[in-house]
Amino acid sequence: MITEYRTFLNPKKVYIPLTDIDSKIANVSVEEGDRVLVGQIVAYKFKGKDKTPVLSTVSGTVVGFVEKLDRYAKIVDHIIIENDLLMETIELTNYKDKLAVSQDRNFIHNVTTYSENISTAQVRTALKGLGIQKVTVDGLFTDIKFKGQTEHIVVNAIFTNEPFISTDYEAIIHNAEAIADGICLLGIGAGAKTLTVIVDKYMPAEALDELGKAIVDKNIELISINVKIIKSWDYKIIQKLVKHNLSLNLLDDGVLYTSVHAALMVHDAIRKGIPVTSRQVAITGDGLKVNAVYDVRIGTLFSDLVEDLEGYHEVENMNLHIGSFLTGIQLDNDDFAITQSVDSINVSEYREVEEDVCIKCGDCNDICPAGILPQNIMDAELRSVNSRIVELDTHLCVECGLCTYVCPSKINVLEWVRRAKRRVG
Repeated sequence: MITEYRTFLNPKKVYIPLTDIDSKIANVSVEEGDRVLVGQIVAYKFKGKDKTPVLSTVSGTVVGFVEKLDRYAKIVDHIIIENDLLMETIELTNYKDKLAVSQDRNFIHNVTTYSENISTAQVRTALKGLGIQKVTVDGLFTDIKFKGQTEHIVVNAIFTNEPFISTDYEAIIHNAEAIADGICLLGIGAGAKTLTVIVDKYMPAEALDELGKAIVDKNIELISINVKIIKSWDYKIIQKLVKHNLSLNLLDDGVLYTSVHAALMVHDAIRKGIPVTSRQVAITGDGLKVNAVYDVRIGTLFSDLVEDLEGYHEVENMNLHIGSFLTGIQLDNDDFAITQSVDSINVSEYREVEEDVCIKCGDCNDICPAGILPQNIMDAELRSVNSRIVELDTHLCVECGLCTYVCPSKINVLEWVRRAKRRVG
């Protein structure tokens, strides 16, 4: 149980990964011994011709490079920067006082909607220059990218780790106006037709009130859902917007789907010229002596946070899980750095659960938001019947994990569906 809110903003060293799961090549801009400032570009990482800057999150000295585990369970190169604790920052452009209006007549927002508007090009340039891309990555969430015609911006104000850990509502209360502005900025960057924020109908009244007041004059639709009933509400809301079954990557459907924390990062970056140097991380689990929500410097080693939390309980087998319990990543050690995309970490004693035989109850079929039949797909995969796998529209699976979550036999149905997808390409 989360009992504390803590900060860990002054690590002795930060470890910044130079590549990630998508961008596998990096061009380093600094050398060992160089002094760097907060927000300074230390490298560019590449995915094809697309390049993304890698920024320093502290001021200090480059003391080396090392191969380390990253949050995706891959060994990648990291740059090591020794923190001088001065937090000297490069000067960045901010657009607080600049007025520019989108010329797209189909765009529903105009200068009367915002007192401090900026152009689509300015938003895109600012976000690309600050490397804001992978903020919320599990489940249906997308990168912050403007791919083709992005018509819908959808922001989740509910889960840090679906379906167990809710977002920090205090952050919404204190930053509602900034969050609303960040949503609007994403809309401008996309030239979007609709802006939507999804909230929990049981969220604290003060948080709902503040968010409601912040969005009321900004053409942002607020949709309230009952999180006590697991029904993949986000899928259904987005499906209603696009009017067809969704792709694995919602950007292909013209939807940018992200979190309120990402919206706040976007506001701070564009309006204040503040690079993303820290983020909020929920650290939970019975393997730790203390559970807490942290405001943590990006690049901090998780092992440093564990030490700050008084260490682990003495248990034989530990399970370390990053991100959503349904779709996140498991790591085999704690020697990895917090990155922009780490929002929750759970460390618990490993408890083996024996799978039972499928009882063909149909729960996985009933819960599937894509309307396919996971149990039937699993059966086809077990029998290696390729034609049946294709007939069952296996490609429509968005890998939300709900089929596994509801299975009374404790079968990892999602993994079988994934195997089926790989089988038929």
